[in-house]
Amino acid sequence: MKRFLVILCAVMFMIGTVSITRATTLTVDGGWYEFFFDGVGSSWFDTFDFVLPGTGTLTVTDAFLSGDQFDVTGFGLTSTPTSVGDSIGNDYDTAASDSRWSTGVWTLDPGTYSITGTSVLSPFGGGGAALRVDTSNPVPEPATLFLLGSGLIGLAGVRKRSKKA
Repeated sequence: MKRFLVILCAVMFMIGTVSITRATTLTVDGGWYEFFFDGVGSSWFDTFDFVLPGTGTLTVTDAFLSGDQFDVTGFGLTSTPTSVGDSIGNDYDTAASDSRWSTGVWTLDPGTYSITGTSVLSPFGGGGAALRVDTSNPVPEPATLFLLGSGLIGLAGVRKRSKKA
């Protein structure tokens, strides 16, 4: 009986120390999705799954207190923050454009993704950050530009004729 209790306690301890990751379905073009993490070397508490129908961008940014940096699995490191301890709350748009907060932006091809990462720098032993996936605006094809240009030239010609008459 004593041996059984020792084994039971060991199993319970192991279960208690395992990090549980939640799978979150991310909506493309759906704005910022928060995630949280513990200290250096810890995985994000969430994994973000999504299907991207066309090309897009993945943006990951620190927020709240500056100083954290992330390794986004399969993509690389976010930028090195230029300050530690500045506070911005959850204003992710401002944090993503301010070098005091670590940010990374990657181009994605169409496909199915599962995004996660780990904390590389965490001066406060944990915190929060966010990511978003946005579709890219397609660059007009040369044929489309040619048609647009032809139409504008045609309109200019019609206008010139109507002024002569």
